[in-house]
Amino acid sequence: MHTDDRQWQDLIAEQAAQWYVAHRDGTLGTKQQNAFVHWLRASPMHVAEYLAIAGVARDIADAAPRDTTPLPQLLGGTGGGDRVVPIHAVTRESVFDRYSPHEHRARVRARYHRHTRSRAYWGKVAALALVATAMVLGLRWFVSRPQVQYYATGHGEQRSLQLPDNTFVRLNSDSAIAVSFSPERRLVEVTRGQAYFEVAKDPLRPFGVRVGSLLIRDIGTAFDVYRQDASTTVTVTEGQVQVWPMPPAPRSFGWLHGGQPARGPHERPLVDLLAGHQARIGASGVIESQGPADVDLATAWLQGNIVFEDQSIASVAAQFNRYNNAQISVRDPRIGALPISGTFAAHDVSTFVAFLGSMRGVHTQMRGRRIIVSGVAARKHRD
Repeated sequence: MHTDDRQWQDLIAEQAAQWYVAHRDGTLGTKQQNAFVHWLRASPMHVAEYLAIAGVARDIADAAPRDTTPLPQLLGGTGGGDRVVPIHAVTRESVFDRYSPHEHRARVRARYHRHTRSRAYWGKVAALALVATAMVLGLRWFVSRPQVQYYATGHGEQRSLQLPDNTFVRLNSDSAIAVSFSPERRLVEVTRGQAYFEVAKDPLRPFGVRVGSLLIRDIGTAFDVYRQDASTTVTVTEGQVQVWPMPPAPRSFGWLHGGQPARGPHERPLVDLLAGHQARIGASGVIESQGPADVDLATAWLQGNIVFEDQSIASVAAQFNRYNNAQISVRDPRIGALPISGTFAAHDVSTFVAFLGSMRGVHTQMRGRRIIVSGVAARKHRD
């Protein structure tokens, strides 16, 4: 092989090593990602060198998992950093200084044709070209598509977590969210149940929470979202939020790419909520209620409590059923409609049932893991 051929291949090998290290460390911006794609497509030799470097790196990691020698030094040899091409040089300035892209491809093809003429070799080149195409398409898909993380709680379980931007999230029982962050925006979908958000401020990346056909846009705040089958309740504890209508969400969380509200001709939100206010919005997008709220009542679950004031026995029983394996069944509609008030620990079913049993005209009975609530008259009739 001629000296200039060897130098040319050495340069491409160095470029491939530098690209590999940059991808591994995650230091490439959009402009450099495009430069990498351009570099890959310039020649099958570039693809071959890049795949070879990736294979060497894996072999080194398997053979010496405890070796602390930096990967660039291992790939660049013992001669230090003199042979390493800076990342900014792995573009047209370093590869195409002497030749145009067309001339560069022609010279590479000529060298390959001159040094190896076998059909087997060109079969490998064709395969590498296909790999290059797949890499280009896969890279573009990966760069443009944010990664989605899923978090969920089981029956009776609560969970606290901190998102990558330092936003604090608390999930209530039987709840789930999908999280997708990108350089442009932060988006979360509440797929079921209830979640409380303390949003970290980031003026460059807006924070939004999607619930069905609604998008809750944060304006520096903390708020509670409770998604039910028929409606969604939003309670603001700090700051301010806006609730916008959204188009139906595509499958597989495709909405996370954009997260843009479906604005009407007046470009106004459905609801603009300040701290201490609450809104309940139906599944169809109709505002069912809006106004000042008892924030302590709405967020009592954060302290593991159930707080209710003039609520029906049936609705309170449904709240206890969210947290406990022992399920309360209210058999008598008349009893179920009676209003009650109180504060109970969410998992203290026995105390709540004792409270119900102390009410005039109410009878409770344990049947395995089910608690039957009925009227006294209904009990006498059964006896």
